[in-house]
Amino acid sequence: MHLSWRSATASVCLALALTASGAAGTYAAPATNKSATGETHLAGVAPPAEDRTFISTTATATSETTLRVVLDAKSHGVPLKLTRAERERIAAIVHGRPAGRRTVAPEVLSGAWQPGSETGRKKGPGTLRCDKNPSWSDANGTLSARFNCRYGTINWGYKISTRVKSFITGNVNERGVSWWNNGKRKPKNAGHVVGKSYHFHGTLKPVKHDDRVQFQDYMTFRVNIGGRTGTGSLTWAADVKAKK
Repeated sequence: MHLSWRSATASVCLALALTASGAAGTYAAPATNKSATGETHLAGVAPPAEDRTFISTTATATSETTLRVVLDAKSHGVPLKLTRAERERIAAIVHGRPAGRRTVAPEVLSGAWQPGSETGRKKGPGTLRCDKNPSWSDANGTLSARFNCRYGTINWGYKISTRVKSFITGNVNERGVSWWNNGKRKPKNAGHVVGKSYHFHGTLKPVKHDDRVQFQDYMTFRVNIGGRTGTGSLTWAADVKAKK
């Protein structure tokens, strides 16, 4: 079934699709819940996921990533209680802000992005020239891609940034790149369960001159941020036009 962000609730403000804004920028969901002010929860009651979530979205001219961290609800059997100062400190490490209470479409959290689901920042695809080897880096990682026109493929690679690797505590579970050629979904690349320093890579084919190719990946991992454990996820996405 075709999913589209256009059918999601109006409150969804995460973007997993590429932007082509021309300048790097970081976007973070605002904090709207009371716990951000330092209020504590009822004794023995674990805080909901919204109160433990930190999100940061960073865009370059040719890529966009969304980093999401959800802290564990309990530590040693005791419900998590964060002061405002601790929330701000964790947010600074994530380079985002507390997510607050909000409704987020399931496809956003799972990384099930679809072409045509832009949220307003997108202006068009980037250009991927034959046999050039560009890369695009932001606070979360580095994406590289090459249009190998002689063989009709796009070769891609992705490395998680040193900053994000600093709080990953175990292996990374990569779903495998999903991609679309001129809006038509293609078989996804194989996933991996590997160390955080792994150079993720793969091949998209067939691709020919003037094809518009949209591709994204989704990764999950365990984290420890300032002594607080949790689960993190990273989604990166790209949208390019193949040119000879």
